[in-house]
Amino acid sequence: MDTEYKIIGGDGAEYGPASLDELKSWIGDGRVAGSTQVWRSDLALWTPAARYAELQQALARLHASMSPAALSQTLRAAGFWPRLAAYLLDRVVLAMLFGMICQWKHWEMPVWPQVLNPETYRQFTDQCAQLLPYWVLLMVLYDVLLNGTFGATLGKMAVGAKIIAADGSPLGYSRALLRSLAARFTEMMLFLGYLWIVVRSDKRGLHDLLAGTRVVLQR
Repeated sequence: MDTEYKIIGGDGAEYGPASLDELKSWIGDGRVAGSTQVWRSDLALWTPAARYAELQQALARLHASMSPAALSQTLRAAGFWPRLAAYLLDRVVLAMLFGMICQWKHWEMPVWPQVLNPETYRQFTDQCAQLLPYWVLLMVLYDVLLNGTFGATLGKMAVGAKIIAADGSPLGYSRALLRSLAARFTEMMLFLGYLWIVVRSDKRGLHDLLAGTRVVLQR
């Protein structure tokens, strides 16, 4: 028996069954995108179209024929939890890098004082203040080099997310720098700008709005 497919259309309705050739023609017509949920009879489960090897060539042809703005509309926005996971992973990587830099430069790492008295607390805050500019510089360099080159940091790569410009075009280094600086500004605001990811339908944080970017899922 030939393999059959079904899809969930943009209107939320189920369409099919259809053969592989019919499904590819739907892709060519723009009815199916990489994020479209597709059911395959031999697997009996719903999976994004981009995960089927037999559909990837047809999807690649579709994407190649679309403008960046149109392509961006077919990509699913990355929500709060994947982005939080990516953020935490990146902070682990940055902490390891910063620890190696401090060891190389023989800088004394701040350690929370065991006894909280004015003198030990002042010493701790002084050490933090001395290292803070280098920590911020490392974060900005990390963001710009990885996001500008690949469109994603190591954390975002791990969760399958990518940063693009709001019009769907690649991020680029200048916009990656603007976004990193906007993210530092958001963090200075007690991270409140990140909560916009939760409440906005397009899942864009304050730093995304300031830099004109979006974070989308690639898988």
